[in-house]
Amino acid sequence: MTFLTGVPGFLGTRLLRRLATADPEQSFLLLVQPKFEARTRTLLADLGLHDRADVLRGDITAPDLGLGDQYDAVAERITRAVHLAAVYDLTIPRDVGWQVNVDGTRHVLDLLAQSPNLERFGYVSTAYVSGERTGTIYEDELVHDAGFKNFYEETKYHAEVLVQDRMDEIPTLIFRPSIVVGDSETGETDKFDGLYFVLNALRRLPRYTLMTRVGAGTEPVNLVPVDFAVDAMGHLLRTEGRVGTVFHLTDPRPLTAQAVMELLANLLDKRVAYVPVPPGLAQAMMNTGMGRSLGIAPELIDYFDHPSDYDASNARTALHGTGIACPSLPDYAPAMVEYARRHEARASAMY
Repeated sequence: MTFLTGVPGFLGTRLLRRLATADPEQSFLLLVQPKFEARTRTLLADLGLHDRADVLRGDITAPDLGLGDQYDAVAERITRAVHLAAVYDLTIPRDVGWQVNVDGTRHVLDLLAQSPNLERFGYVSTAYVSGERTGTIYEDELVHDAGFKNFYEETKYHAEVLVQDRMDEIPTLIFRPSIVVGDSETGETDKFDGLYFVLNALRRLPRYTLMTRVGAGTEPVNLVPVDFAVDAMGHLLRTEGRVGTVFHLTDPRPLTAQAVMELLANLLDKRVAYVPVPPGLAQAMMNTGMGRSLGIAPELIDYFDHPSDYDASNARTALHGTGIACPSLPDYAPAMVEYARRHEARASAMY
């Protein structure tokens, strides 16, 4: 019985489908906020999983996860678990991020520590627990005092610290994806954020136009399609061994910020002259009326001019021979752009 948080979210839904397909005998306990219960039940019906999943009304911010007198019985049933539920917004206030990302993770860990049949636990962190660190970031590194770009990074960092502190009592695998975008084959996404802010801004500009280039444009922007992240997690969760391991689910060959901009502009048939500006000035510009009209979150600027590289030796070794590998952005960007174009109204509504 797999206990899963994060459904009906983007990653949670995709992982549920992946795990259910890989093991037709597996059943699920889905911890879902009451406001998402109806949507989750509809999703289960659509996936043909209504008879393989129990929906548990709850809330990770509550010490008992909102399970009340079901708590002990749920703990007894769990054999595997994945914790995805979190606030993924770069603009979150610190108190909100702490309550959901840190306290919520602590409460999930408390439940799993009392689950006598637990075989393995997958925790979904982020590559950006590295914060303001620069240079090569390794999977076996976590604790640092370099600071953070935003409260999302800070709270996810402290949540992973909690997870790592309890790996002696809870059999854990930690996944650190970078910026997750749409499916590499279909372009499908329901999260038009992150890189989609840039895509939407380019779409709104005239065919011949000027656009800011943040910094030198030479730093890598690490993006991964959702199907790679989910396939990697699904495989690792079902493969014996590697408990206590951290996996960077990142692009081994990320494009530079300038190359990403040029790729998207070409796919949109835009002819752009780039004007270099320092990151601080770019953020200030995005806070103006003109900047807000383009829909680019100022917090995103930091990810386009940060000199960091993510070593993924653990992931590469564990996935060797499986056929699961991160594709190159130029190979799947056309599908991503076309999907965003076909769903222009939904994408625009998010800015």
